[in-house]
Formats: sequence, C-alpha cells, structure tokens
Amino acid sequence: MEELLSGIVLGGVNYSENDKILSIFTLEKGVVSAKIKGVKKAGAKLKFAAEPFCFAQFSFAKTGKNRTVTGASLIESFYPVREDIFKFFSAGTVLEFIKKFLKDGIVSEELFYTVVDALKRIAYGDDCSEFILVSFLVKALSLSGYALNFDGCLSCREDISGRVFFDASMGGFFCEECRTQSAIEINPLTLRALQKVVSSDTLQKEECVKPLKLLDYYLLEKTDESLSSLKELIKLCNNI
Repeated sequence: MEELLSGIVLGGVNYSENDKILSIFTLEKGVVSAKIKGVKKAGAKLKFAAEPFCFAQFSFAKTGKNRTVTGASLIESFYPVREDIFKFFSAGTVLEFIKKFLKDGIVSEELFYTVVDALKRIAYGDDCSEFILVSFLVKALSLSGYALNFDGCLSCREDISGRVFFDASMGGFFCEECRTQSAIEINPLTLRALQKVVSSDTLQKEECVKPLKLLDYYLLEKTDESLSSLKELIKLCNNI
C-alpha cells in the first residue's frame, strides 16, 4: 500500500551497508519510522531526503506497520541552519525536543506547524536564533503537557518585585514569602525575559542565555531528560 505524508526528518541511523532508518515527524501521523534504501551511495537520488531538517512530502510503501521511503518531493531544506553554528544548535534543539517528547503515532498539527515556523524563522528570520528557540520551547512545552506559569507568584498571585524562586516540580515562580522548600532562587532577569517572550516581545542575544539555562534545568528536573543540542548552544553562548 502506498502512503503520502508531509514530514520533517528528525534524524536517522545506519541500517545495513547503504540504507538508513529515518525518524520523521509528519503532519498526518506524528513521528514515524521508515527505511530508506541506498542513500549512503554516492549520487543516490534520495540522499537529500535522509538529511535532518529535510521537509518534504514523502511517498512510502507500507507493509503492516513497516514503511519504506519510495520517493520524496522537497518542500524546504532550511539550508541556512547549516551555515551558522548558533542556528545549527538552535534548530537541532527543535528537532531533538520532538524526538524526546513526542511519542510515536501521537498526532499534533499545532506542534507540527510550530516546528515548521521555528525552523523557518531560525533559517531565514531577522531575530537571533536563541530567542526563536526560547519562544519555541515555551510553546512546545505547553503543547506537550509541561506548561510553565509566568503570571507572577504561583501562590499569592502577585507580581514578583524582589527575589525570585522557581519550583520545577510545579512549573512556576514564587516570591520570597511564598517560596516552596524545593524552589531554587533565580536571577529576576530570567523571569522578566521569559515574560517578554510570552508577551511576544523580542529578546536580544545576550538576554537569551538565562532563559535557556532555566529551560534546560526545567526539562531535566521535570522529565529526567536533557537535550544535548541545547547544552551545546548554552556553552557557545557562554563563550561569547
């Protein structure tokens, strides 16, 4: 049976001498796995379709639950993400988030379009890639069931004007008077930056490091998972 799906290649692993098994985030079926044959050969017709970030309409031969790529029509390659190391790790974090937190077969059209929009903006937009990534992670976390609350103190509901504390287990921020035992103190600028993102304000490159560090910490504490691309990006930003 032939199947047509629009999707973005998240990555792949080698299979036999010239084949790969791809992980593809599709609009219609969520994340699917598919074999693609002969793509490690020089001059392979579908070599482009096995590359991460490839956004294409894929044709599959399907036998039971097994899929094999038989063709692909390129929609977008997001090529500029490969030419800038900050864009590369920002875009890589987007793909890695989907690989880690979207289970196979779970369909989310909104998350799919959020990924496409983030990759387009990272590749071609005027804003710095780190800001686009912060914005993506905040929205993607919400869509994935890990929403953060930025509306002041999670307990008293007042704006936080002094010291700021963050409780990863509760996904929210606290003032000094209401802080929980498990909350850690954070720089107030971190919360201000995240609130700017939520209100659709733009962050400058230097404003993004603290929010990225907090999001990295939150992911690890909340899910016991970390994103290697995000950690590499933070290292790069620290060296600026």
